[in-house]
Amino acid sequence: ALDDFGTGYSSLQHLRRLPLSEVKVDRSFVLGMADDADDAAIVRSMIELAGALGLRVVAEGVEDERTWRMLHGAGCDAAQGWFYARPMPAEELVTWLARYRPVRPTGGHPQPDAARRPTR
Repeated sequence: ALDDFGTGYSSLQHLRRLPLSEVKVDRSFVLGMADDADDAAIVRSMIELAGALGLRVVAEGVEDERTWRMLHGAGCDAAQGWFYARPMPAEELVTWLARYRPVRPTGGHPQPDAARRPTR
């Protein structure tokens, strides 16, 4: 995976030279995409580019349902962030997973079930 895609040392050159299976879109773009048309355009373009190259796309920093829905609509494969769960100690993960039940809306992308999602 190419982490923090779109920032720092994760250039487009890496997409050609590294044996990648996924890119992780940096949270700095994802956090603002619901309110900033430029960020939204950049994220959609990253998703489209990665998809054209056969790469899985993970969005970092998803903190609300609106952002998740935008990513889902753009074809993002997976997401991570506080919308799903707050950081937790490793020993709490098994309990959290037992209570987490993903719901799959049309299109097959996972969505947290807010009624069952544990809070911290």
